[in-house]
Amino acid sequence: MFSKTRTQLVLLNSVVLVLILLISGITLYSHLSYRLYHQADEAVVNISRTMLTKSIDQMLRVDHPEPDPDRRTSYFFWDEQGNLINQYPKQSFSLNDASRFKNIITDGSLLNVSAGGREYRVLGFRNPMHETDDSSSLPHVSYVVVVRSLDAENKMLQTLRTDLILGSAAGALVSILAGFYLAGRSLLPIRRSWNKQQQFVADASHELRTPTSVILTRAELLFRHPQHTIEQESQNIAVILKESKRMGKLVNDLLTLARTNSNQLQINAVPIPLHPVLAEITEEFQLLAETKAIHIHSHFQPSLIWGDESRLRQLFIILLDNALKFTPPHGSIEFTCRNLSHSIQIIVKDSGCGIAEVDLPHIFERFYKGDKTRSRTEGGTGLGLSIAQWIVQEHKGSIRVTSQVSIGTEFQIIFPRK
Repeated sequence: MFSKTRTQLVLLNSVVLVLILLISGITLYSHLSYRLYHQADEAVVNISRTMLTKSIDQMLRVDHPEPDPDRRTSYFFWDEQGNLINQYPKQSFSLNDASRFKNIITDGSLLNVSAGGREYRVLGFRNPMHETDDSSSLPHVSYVVVVRSLDAENKMLQTLRTDLILGSAAGALVSILAGFYLAGRSLLPIRRSWNKQQQFVADASHELRTPTSVILTRAELLFRHPQHTIEQESQNIAVILKESKRMGKLVNDLLTLARTNSNQLQINAVPIPLHPVLAEITEEFQLLAETKAIHIHSHFQPSLIWGDESRLRQLFIILLDNALKFTPPHGSIEFTCRNLSHSIQIIVKDSGCGIAEVDLPHIFERFYKGDKTRSRTEGGTGLGLSIAQWIVQEHKGSIRVTSQVSIGTEFQIIFPRK
């Protein structure tokens, strides 16, 4: 699936880049072509205007300088019978090639004419002062044809076309190679998310399969003895009730995590006095702790926090519930809150079994259980700490854990004051 998507991305990016290169190249070529030919036209027109202000017949004198010193422009002087009187530069065109410019009078417009395998820009005009004194020894010029070679412009455009073609080909090749690399890089987060989603679905299915199987089995046992009373089947009913509660909790946790992934859950932050909330949660757990002979030591400094009270309650319940589960009888739990200079620190510390060092980096991963046998016995789903971490992050805080096996575990949460 990802290989096909990667190829599609590469092709799409390459096509877009090639189109951009083509459009840019055509635009550049058209603009430069217009500018070059326009400059050639201006040169021809300016020269013709200069010649019209002077005596064209006098230009036939032997000592008269050539009109165009850069020798890119040629001039043909024709008499009334269509005979070539003279040309500048001298002998630049053969008589056969020069005849291509005979009888060209364009009345101010320019023409493209090919001669000798070359392309020229041509402007022909009559000599307004062609009638001269009969005593003059100079021939009478009837009309003049100004010819400018387009070799330099065509050569430059040819070079530009070659460069654009090579550049477009190189750009397409580079875009394909770079596209494969960039598409692979851009798909990495999607691939990770997909793998996590697949793993999440597999883990959720596995976790739901167990209580579903237990409920189904126990329900079938009830139907085997329809004559039994509720008291006689109380054990099966108790198991069904326990697994139903466990499955309900798992479904709620899954729904919470699904909503966090899609950003459907929002934190409604309001000013909250934190110490009364902590004291109320501690009181709720106190009775349960006493039944297990566990002592909860709490100390809360008055503090104010911006946050969502329901989510903060959920966070502290998760941490206290974990501490209570994994603390043996006659153990202790410390639950404290104190004000720091720019933050609020909450610590939940127990004297329980601890977490193995190899498991510490993974405890916030979904469905991760260090001691799966114990977690199953205690009814854990492996989702509580993932939800706790999300709540802390949404409140712009941080959560850190330290633990030693057989000594205990400490969760430390830091919330900003503001």
